[in-house]
Amino acid sequence: MTKLETERLLFRDHELADLEPFCEMESDPAYRFPQAVHPRIELERSFREGWLPVKAMGLLATVYKPEGRYIGRCGLYPNRDEDGELIPGEAQLAYYLARPYWGRGLASEAADAFVAYGFNVLGLQRIEAGTNVLNAASNRVLEKLGFRRIRSGEGGGSAWHLYELRNPTGDPQA
Repeated sequence: MTKLETERLLFRDHELADLEPFCEMESDPAYRFPQAVHPRIELERSFREGWLPVKAMGLLATVYKPEGRYIGRCGLYPNRDEDGELIPGEAQLAYYLARPYWGRGLASEAADAFVAYGFNVLGLQRIEAGTNVLNAASNRVLEKLGFRRIRSGEGGGSAWHLYELRNPTGDPQA
């Protein structure tokens, strides 16, 4: 079922047919950097257990409409505090696209669509997004959309930036 659509992208729930392009994307060392590529059996388990089940709020399968091809996952997922508790009115933005689709403005297109959806449809007050320090393109996407860097740090073998964007209207239902 289509959840959201832009000029070039379609966002929907994951389907079993997405398994092969998902595994292909996750097996690309450049895409996975700085993390290691996981064995195929782990990728399949992750897809079946983590991506196939439909969630009220989570990352959606991202389809490049000109080719009708699954190219990644993008969207909003619930934001949690240090104790794992949901933070009402907040979400995390993420966009993961297969390497052949980098450099086409698709991450910006997806991020812009989900920011508008989060603020205008879900009534969110704040959206966070994290990036790897070395991922200049992802950092540019967030900065172009008006996100403000609020923190940087290191963990899990890499350095990261955390960004935030607040609903400009301040109205929970705007």
